[in-house]
Order: sequence, then structure tokens, then C-alpha cells
Amino acid sequence: MTKVGKQQLDITEEIEVIFIPVESVLDKIIQGEISVVVTVAALF
Repeated sequence: MTKVGKQQLDITEEIEVIFIPVESVLDKIIQGEISVVVTVAALF
């Protein structure tokens, strides 16, 4: 993974990157663990 620059987050914004096996993505969407529409669309 390559960093391209320092993040400029809003004061209330928190981003956490979690690596998960591809095989478990659909289960996490169905269970509601991944629910942001843009993220779900990108995964499909």
C-alpha cells in the first residue's frame, strides 16, 4: 500500500481501513455490517 499524502479529515470524520477476505464481503453486506451505498456499489 502506498501513501500519497496526509489525510485532511473533517473534525468529526473518522476513517478506519479494514482488510477482509473477498469471500466474506457478501455476507457482511447481507448482515448490514457494510451498508454505505457507494461502498456496496463499488464492491459489486
